[in-house]
Amino acid sequence: MRRSWFVRTSLVHASVTALALSTLALAACGDDAVSGGEESTTSETGDGDGDPGDGDGDPGDGDGDGDGDGDPGDGDGDPGDGDGDQPTTPLQAGVAMRYLEHPIGISLAGYGGRLGGTNTPWSDQFYGTRGFYNYPTIKAIVMQSEAGEQVVLMKTPMMSAESGVTDATAAKYQELYGDDLRGRIIWGATHSHHAHGRYWRLPDIFGAVGTDTSDEEVIDLLATEFAKTIKDAMDDLGDAQWGYTAIEDWDPSDKVYGDRRGANNPTYGKDPTLTVFALRRPNGTPMAAMFNFGIHGISVAYENELLTEDAPGAVELEFEQYFFEQTGQPIYGMIAQAGGGDSSPRGGFLGHDAATQRTELIGTVAAPVIFDAYQNLAWDDDPEIVVQSRRVDLTYEKFGYDRSGEFSGELFNVVPVDYVWGGWQCTGVSEDDDPNTSMEGKNKQCIPIETLLFGDVPHGEIHQTYLSVAKIGPLFMMTMPGEPAYSIIKYARDQFALLDSPEPIDLMVWGYSQDHLLYFTAPDDWFQGGYESEMSLWGPQGGAFMVDTDMEMIADILAGDIGPALVEESPTLTDPGSFTPRGLELSQNHGAVITNIEVLQRRLDLVRFRFGGGDPSVGAPNVRLQVDDGQGGFADVPHPAGWPGRAYDNSRNEMITHYDPNPAPNGNVAASRAHVWYVDWEIPADWPAGEYRMVATGPYWDGANVQQYEAASLPFAVEQSNDANLAANLTDPDTLYLSLVLPSVPEVMDGTWPVRGWRLHDAWHTPEDGIHVRAPLSLAFIVDGMPTGEVWQASYDPVEDAYVFDFGQTGIDASANLEVDAWLSADLEPSPVTATITGP
Repeated sequence: MRRSWFVRTSLVHASVTALALSTLALAACGDDAVSGGEESTTSETGDGDGDPGDGDGDPGDGDGDGDGDGDPGDGDGDPGDGDGDQPTTPLQAGVAMRYLEHPIGISLAGYGGRLGGTNTPWSDQFYGTRGFYNYPTIKAIVMQSEAGEQVVLMKTPMMSAESGVTDATAAKYQELYGDDLRGRIIWGATHSHHAHGRYWRLPDIFGAVGTDTSDEEVIDLLATEFAKTIKDAMDDLGDAQWGYTAIEDWDPSDKVYGDRRGANNPTYGKDPTLTVFALRRPNGTPMAAMFNFGIHGISVAYENELLTEDAPGAVELEFEQYFFEQTGQPIYGMIAQAGGGDSSPRGGFLGHDAATQRTELIGTVAAPVIFDAYQNLAWDDDPEIVVQSRRVDLTYEKFGYDRSGEFSGELFNVVPVDYVWGGWQCTGVSEDDDPNTSMEGKNKQCIPIETLLFGDVPHGEIHQTYLSVAKIGPLFMMTMPGEPAYSIIKYARDQFALLDSPEPIDLMVWGYSQDHLLYFTAPDDWFQGGYESEMSLWGPQGGAFMVDTDMEMIADILAGDIGPALVEESPTLTDPGSFTPRGLELSQNHGAVITNIEVLQRRLDLVRFRFGGGDPSVGAPNVRLQVDDGQGGFADVPHPAGWPGRAYDNSRNEMITHYDPNPAPNGNVAASRAHVWYVDWEIPADWPAGEYRMVATGPYWDGANVQQYEAASLPFAVEQSNDANLAANLTDPDTLYLSLVLPSVPEVMDGTWPVRGWRLHDAWHTPEDGIHVRAPLSLAFIVDGMPTGEVWQASYDPVEDAYVFDFGQTGIDASANLEVDAWLSADLEPSPVTATITGP
């Protein structure tokens, strides 16, 4: 039973508004931290200024670039904190973040065969996107040693890295800022299968494999945003400390990720290692934490039409929020893939069906482990930094196949063939978990690469690659240009252990970095066949060759044989093409409120706000939630990861953003269009009751310039759910146990996206058990039908899985007829539920 809104009385302190504003940042989190994946968190970000990822590169524009506007890592005015003062530590470092939320309409990379569907100016063979679960993010670290050596470490939301983009980013940086960073930029992908496509310069026939056809304007757009992120990090350079650690078997129950390759069982399982690499200012201000482990970004279904960083991105979101909850300080989280080629995301251990709920649970499990690793780091401020990169020619002879004969076969079982230019879809044995079933020494049935390339060989995307090694103190980072399975990661670690070094050294393998040549396994693993072998291009020795080349560079560094940052065996074979920029469409409805929000909403309800915006080619809208400030106005709900100047908004996974223009896209750029956008927000089960509104801001094209629009919803109230159930039981005269449970929200789909039940409201219970609220409660007791006039506070006890309240302190006779009103302590307008107290 619940009671409707009631007038504030002496039960409600005048300071409740200020209190609720501060606790809103922790809404939907509860008040306790439970290790081992039992802490529920949600994450959002937004700059609150209406220009997410505006891409103009201006300092201090609030776009998340760590440039002195209060973002993580820019310090507070102390010497050497990124604000231009003289350095006081040998290590200088900066961090930055930018959004890659445009252009909606871009086709997705990751899965092949995404044909048909929405045809947009930014898609070709594959269907175009129609919105996003959250803004994809680019995050960069720049480190500079006392000797002036620089290295750039950049995480991107892409499905993979690609050498053409590596080159384009360095070229764009030099074009925009004049500095040559060739060989010094090391970047990797989250490996989400729902990220920007069209960046891999292969013949169009390869487009259907997984990235759509290549597009020079898309490549230029990516390079520009990547270069600007690096520049923002450069501008943030200041005194810094760094640290790292590695944890083995950190996910023993496969709650985060698990082995998906059965063909190599029992020899290889999943990559068990988590490496955490972090930066902070000398005063302890956190900057960034990079976490290196392998996990595919495939939780969300193949049919998806929305941009998302999937499970890898969810780990970043949940870590950032968890870190802020524990410390009160913001930080950037950055995933760096490792042996993700044969590792799938999990998150289903409580029985959640919705993919997005599972990704949140994955992040919830991982975040405390990463946080604990960060807290126990040993910090240093004077690392030696060395970066060595190579452009390597790939030939049949280099892999040793001319001697071993291990990459040959019979075409159609008739014509002998050596796969001189590479081979794809190689088979030769049935896939099983018997190590004795092997292709070693047998003919391989592959599609010759020169056939797929129509004789255009050698080809820059197949017959060259880009490898990098960075030494940061005793830690070596080495790149793998594709999808490494655990077997090749283990091979790398084993080879590294054989190197001769006078001092202890450690290794971090960064997969999906610098380039993309599909899958890599160790030779014995490749011979077992199966999907990962079939999806390789250079046979059993492909991965080992990459590792061995990296090891040569590491050995040279250890020997002091250090050359230029980039050494090329041959100049790139890839010839970037020119392009004519796409036109921009006028907006017929910018700033219009198309569908307002109903004035009364309840927890777990779907809130939808539809408004007119701008052409997605110029950027996506920022929709932030504001709360009645108690003084006649509205204030932004604070960002849950603590990023200053940001709000709770649609840039993280709290809201889903859709683009629904009229007329619908047809592949052509129109003169003008009604650019309709809408967001869906599923109100969390422990969201503070009160009065709110949504405000949408964003860019639109007026025919001459990009301008900003704003559309504000009507105020709406949030109350308790009618289905909330409060149970209260006295186990003895002095101890009251309470539970507040809401029914789980079943997932409801509208085509390819959810409209209900996509959020994780309870990370501790199965959906069948309902949603157990853990946020602090306020209690008011009714004795024989009369309110007592006092308010008490109750906290959740995770061990008892209930609120445990010291009833004896109230002085109330436990044998009386008792009821209790309970509401969230964070409620601005108390929205209580009533229960009859049972027992003792």
